[in-house]
Amino acid sequence: MAIGSDVTPPWQVGLWVEVTDEARGELILKLGTGRFDCILVPDLGNFGERSRHPGPAHTLDRWIAELERLPVGRGPAMLPFNFSDQCTGWLRVTPTHEGLVDVQAGWSSLGQYDFDASEFLTAGRFLPDFRPVRNARIERPLVDVIAAVTACRDELVRPSR
Repeated sequence: MAIGSDVTPPWQVGLWVEVTDEARGELILKLGTGRFDCILVPDLGNFGERSRHPGPAHTLDRWIAELERLPVGRGPAMLPFNFSDQCTGWLRVTPTHEGLVDVQAGWSSLGQYDFDASEFLTAGRFLPDFRPVRNARIERPLVDVIAAVTACRDELVRPSR
């Protein structure tokens, strides 16, 4: 991956999605000093339906679209990083000042079956029980966060060598 001199590499931004087992779709989200299992494809109910979801790159595309709207929106943006039955992991991205955003990982008791997986961004706007994870937070320029997520997405869709 070529990174221009004016773009901070994603691992230096402090936000990265690492592929640990491509065949099984196992991912790790790294945020600041935190590391989390990362399940970007919701379970759609019946066995085999998961293959109908466009995949983790689609979820990251939706993150990017939401982040690009953040400067004009009210914020925060809530981006799911772990679809699970009993709870869901979220990144809360809040504009702070002068183009910076605060990115905080946390959990909600909202399970993936409690909302329509195709509307997860809408569901994230109404999380009264978001519980932040200690030390899983960064503050960076929004453009660097968008570039980091884009690099992660590009890495996911890059053909294996």
